[in-house]
Order: sequence, then structure tokens, then C-alpha cells
Amino acid sequence: MNKTIKQLHKHKKLVICGLLLVLIIVLATYKKRIKIIDKTNSLMRSSSKKYTTRSLSSITQIVVHHSASIGQRAEDYARYHVLSKGWAAIGYHFVIEANGDIIQTNPLYNVSYNVSGYNSRSIGICLSGDFSKQQPSPQQLESLKQLIKHLRQTLPQALTVAGHQDFNNTSCPGKHLAKHLYQFQTA
Repeated sequence: MNKTIKQLHKHKKLVICGLLLVLIIVLATYKKRIKIIDKTNSLMRSSSKKYTTRSLSSITQIVVHHSASIGQRAEDYARYHVLSKGWAAIGYHFVIEANGDIIQTNPLYNVSYNVSGYNSRSIGICLSGDFSKQQPSPQQLESLKQLIKHLRQTLPQALTVAGHQDFNNTSCPGKHLAKHLYQFQTA
């Protein structure tokens, strides 16, 4: 009888260890999944203008920007782009807020206005902040890394990563963000 009780205890320990292992695997997998908050239909848009569209296969690059402002969010950029610039909607496809939240602001098939002369083939990602004066938060850099990885897994073609300054005469995305972009050059 003692042998049976010992076998039951051993079996319980194995079951508990197995459940703990499953829990660890689930948690590890959950951490790797990217969380994107879709605001494509809730941000301000022009009632009369629309962005043109493109096939996803025409996208070849990711262009990283900063907002050059402190304390503003995706809603502020959308309002500014529509009301002050007269655009159809916000100029980026994604905004990464200071806390690391990833906001989708346009569908990938929209040709938004994020880098003059290259809009038809680029995905625009803007990090909230003025990175000529401040450092991007660790959460923003981690979210940028996750988002770039996600986009490279979603689209079958190779996607290069560059800063806005690599295409136009601008200081965007700011020196404190630009110095991090080298790590995203390879897939």
C-alpha cells in the first residue's frame, strides 16, 4: 500500500511539473506576440480626401520618424495632418507612443504621406517624442523591434529600414533615435 501511495505522489508531482511547463511555454509565447491597437477607423480623417492604395507587394521599405513634439499622441498628429496640412488622414501607418503602445493608424495598402517621393513603397512608423532632445523610451525601442519583425513576417518581400533623414533634408527621426536604426538593417 505504501508503494501505491508513493506512486500516486510521484504521479502528482509529474502532473504538476507538466502543468508548470505548459504554463511557462504559454507565457513565453504570449510575451512574443505583438499587440497592435487598431485606430484606423477612429482617428480624424478628411471627409472629402482619400489616400490612394497600392498592392502590398510594392512595399519595400520601412521609414522611421519621430513626432518632434513632446506629450502628443496619434490623435494629435492625425488632427494636425488633416486640419493643418490638408491631408486625407494621418501620414503614418503606425505610431509608437511613449509607453510603447503600437497604434495602427492606416492600413498598409494606403499610400500615406510620410516621406516625400517614396510614399508608394514605404511604411511610415512614427515614435512619439522629440529625439533630437530626448532618448526614446526602452518600451518604444522594444515595440519598434517587435513591429519591424512583425511586418517582415507579414510581408513576404525584404523590407529595408531607414530614417526619414535618409530620404529628405530633415533631422527626423532625431539623432537619439537614428543611432538605434542600424540594428534593424537586416532581416
